[in-house]
Amino acid sequence: MEDLPGILVVLSGPMGVGKTTVANRLLEKGGYLRSISVTTRAPRGGEVDGVDYRFTSVEEFEKLRDANELIEYAQVVGNWYGTPKQPLREALKAGKAFLLVIDVNGGQQVRGKGYDSELIFLAPPSKEELVKRLEGRRTEDAKQQTLRLERADMEMQVAAEIYNHIVVNKDLDTCVEEVHSLVQQARRKLLERKQAGETLYPGLDMS
Repeated sequence: MEDLPGILVVLSGPMGVGKTTVANRLLEKGGYLRSISVTTRAPRGGEVDGVDYRFTSVEEFEKLRDANELIEYAQVVGNWYGTPKQPLREALKAGKAFLLVIDVNGGQQVRGKGYDSELIFLAPPSKEELVKRLEGRRTEDAKQQTLRLERADMEMQVAAEIYNHIVVNKDLDTCVEEVHSLVQQARRKLLERKQAGETLYPGLDMS
């Protein structure tokens, strides 16, 4: 994908659907960079600051937001998440597919901003399978799992309205290849626009 223009790829889906695993498999293919989000939540076991997330205080998060240094931000189950803007510019200039693993609230904010983005929603094969995966994580209690399932229903409704594609993650290899193919197709369309003389990323200051 080295000769294709950079693109912003939004990867969303309910907790437990496999977003992180799919993103990691895409990174292994080359040509991708993953955004490191800032968040006010506490690190979970094994997470490293600056690698998995940039963990910050509510006060520091608000400073970034007020300085317009976030592409998008959202509150999820009591915690704030946001995407810094400068790494996106750098990735697009380098001709990379920039992966944002964010929720649908963030996807809604990205949509229509002129970032030349491809919004892909990962869905579980069934609600029963999602419950099984959430229980297998053992990171949340029953009340939190119920909130996650209620949110998953909302996310599916929003995704059907504003996302470019919905990909069911039933088989990991198949899912990764489908997402990768969709990203390539979107980048080829950007290349055609560029060759036609269009200015890419009109909603993002690339200076």
